[in-house]
Amino acid sequence: MRLIKVYSDMPSFRTVNFNKAGLNFVVAKQKNPEVNKKGQTYNGVGKSLLVRIIHFCLGAKKEHYKIFCEKLPEVKFFVDFEIDSNRYTAERGTEQPNKIFLNDKELSIGKFNKKMASLCFELPEDIQFLSFRSLFSFFIRPKRESYMRYDSTEGKSAPYQKMLYNAFLLGLDVYLAQKKRDIKQEIDRMKNLEDNFKKDSLLSDFFTQNKDINLTIVDLEEQIKKLDNNLKNFKVAEDYHEVQFEADKIEKQLFTLNNKIIMLQNNIENINKNLKISPYLNKENIKNIYEESKIYFSENIAKTLDELENFYKNLTSNRKRRLIEQQNRLKSEMINKKSDAEKFTKKFNNLMQYLGEHQALDVFVNISNKNAQLKTELNSLKKYQEIKEECKIKKRKLKKEQMDLTEQAENHLKEFEPEIIGLRDYFRQLAKIFYKKSIAGLTIKNNDRNNQLRYNIDAKIESDASDGINNVKIFCYDLTLFFQGYNHKINFIFHDSRLFAGDIDERQKTDMFKTVYKKFNDSDKQYIATVNQNQLKEIKEHLKDEEYKNIIDNNTVLTLTDDKDSEKLLGIKKDLPDE
Repeated sequence: MRLIKVYSDMPSFRTVNFNKAGLNFVVAKQKNPEVNKKGQTYNGVGKSLLVRIIHFCLGAKKEHYKIFCEKLPEVKFFVDFEIDSNRYTAERGTEQPNKIFLNDKELSIGKFNKKMASLCFELPEDIQFLSFRSLFSFFIRPKRESYMRYDSTEGKSAPYQKMLYNAFLLGLDVYLAQKKRDIKQEIDRMKNLEDNFKKDSLLSDFFTQNKDINLTIVDLEEQIKKLDNNLKNFKVAEDYHEVQFEADKIEKQLFTLNNKIIMLQNNIENINKNLKISPYLNKENIKNIYEESKIYFSENIAKTLDELENFYKNLTSNRKRRLIEQQNRLKSEMINKKSDAEKFTKKFNNLMQYLGEHQALDVFVNISNKNAQLKTELNSLKKYQEIKEECKIKKRKLKKEQMDLTEQAENHLKEFEPEIIGLRDYFRQLAKIFYKKSIAGLTIKNNDRNNQLRYNIDAKIESDASDGINNVKIFCYDLTLFFQGYNHKINFIFHDSRLFAGDIDERQKTDMFKTVYKKFNDSDKQYIATVNQNQLKEIKEHLKDEEYKNIIDNNTVLTLTDDKDSEKLLGIKKDLPDE
């Protein structure tokens, strides 16, 4: 893939035509660099915007271009490029950024990227995360964060994905990488399962108090069996509570009735006792009483005694008659009360028998709930036992797979060792241009630790840690991937002026430009870079005039200045901050 041209339907836009091969520089200058006027800087002329437009046309996420589309409404941008001698045009507009036209054929962003992936990369099947966008960014780093690390273009990439992208472009076996990740994820999944069980309110006691799960299961099964039998023979009475209320009412009535019967019996017995006691006194008895008292009785008194005797006879007779009558009434009442008591007793017994044979619905529900609760606990414990056993077996299996996979990776790296040496030495030779006395090289090792990373890929330049060495490392690594890497058909590399900024020494900047001139001048590949005027001034002091002309002047495809808006990339003034 080569870049041919970047253009727009915006009349003021300054079209960028790239050299088919060799060097391509987009230079940002100030018309009057000696005059320090506010606003006259290298920023804002469109250097980084050019990179953003290329990514926009080549499938970048529309979420990253919200402000871009708002600030530039109804504008279309185009990128012409070539792959395998076939020419393509990618068109994308700010009004409908969810669509891209490839050679006038409308495609969704997803379909466009899949098409580009098939054209530019030899992607293996069934490998997650490898895509046109994730790999293309290594050849044209898209934003400021892309220049923070040599092995990452997204700033904060997930370690596994970062390793995977680099491994693929370096020609390593990515199936081994994905397999290790899958195994590690499965191990983590089982660990999470075990942790969740430990947090479970039911199971936490078994972990904290060292209870025996097997004995608990046996106990639960016994309880459940008893409850199942109870429920099986359970007769539910929906009117249980009404019957119970009626039985309680009758019981109270029966209690009162029995008390009355007892009282009647006591009264009858008292009457029987009273009937046996006679209050009658005859005349002779009265005389004896008086004689014993030595009292003399006249004839008149004798007559009176006769009358008194009769009186007592009558009194006794009347008393006996009244007691008998009262006794008969009490007996009759008692018979009636006993009859009522028998009826109440029979009814009460019937109700109690009904209640004894049946249970209330809420009791049935409570027993059912209790049974369900115990069954849930039993199932949880059995499930835990199953998973525990499954985890034990799976862990053994995964451990073996990890060991086998580590051995496969070791064998792969041994077989791939000549290529690794080539990568190492190419990076080392580039690094030695800048740090002649430093130990440098690209190392690729098998990672046999318990993580998701299959390979340890490290670009080393042992020198002072600074922005300068970081930029040099990015430069060397990008060229190594580009010239010595695998699985791609990208024939250009594009560096932003950020690569030449920071604390990097001006002699090292000069060496960068001399290096790309040497590598690309007689090749069929493109090196594209945006460069600031002050950076060119620095390297010019270390180049002969003829060298500067051959490297810079003859390969400058566009000059952008801040002297006036028409000389900026868009040709108009627009504030387009990075999103």
